[in-house]
Amino acid sequence: MRNWMMPLALAGLPVLGAQAQPALFDDEVLTIKEAIVVEDGQTRYYQNVQMRIENNGDFKVLDAVEKPLATITEKTVAILESNPVQAVLQVKGYKPTPCYELHQAVTREGDTFHVVVSLNVLQTLVACVQVIDPFELNIPLDVSTLPPGQYHVNLNGETLDFQTN
Repeated sequence: MRNWMMPLALAGLPVLGAQAQPALFDDEVLTIKEAIVVEDGQTRYYQNVQMRIENNGDFKVLDAVEKPLATITEKTVAILESNPVQAVLQVKGYKPTPCYELHQAVTREGDTFHVVVSLNVLQTLVACVQVIDPFELNIPLDVSTLPPGQYHVNLNGETLDFQTN
């Protein structure tokens, strides 16, 4: 596996509808439940990342499970007229078959929200219908404590800008 110098968001991520799990450092191994890695314009989503720190200070990845990303066809950010201001990322896309469930993770670094919509294969004992399965999601972006301004969303590697007043 590759060596990374903590490229981005390698920490326990807040996942919608669940509690963020903290990273664990035990027996010289750092374990991170979920990680979004943005490198050279590519976004990847990993689970169960295990890393060991090298003598030069770099982290060497020992193990990680890369999750496939859902196909996104439309994305917009809606700013709700409320106090405090609220923003919702509206996403349309599709899964390759109904035998996948969607998983969402959101984190923010500065003025950029990093969002992944990934796929988990459902374990089923019956054959899966081979049809594309469309979906629509509304993903809240926590802007309540941010000053008015220009913000960015990196959704599965694609960037979208929005403005709050």
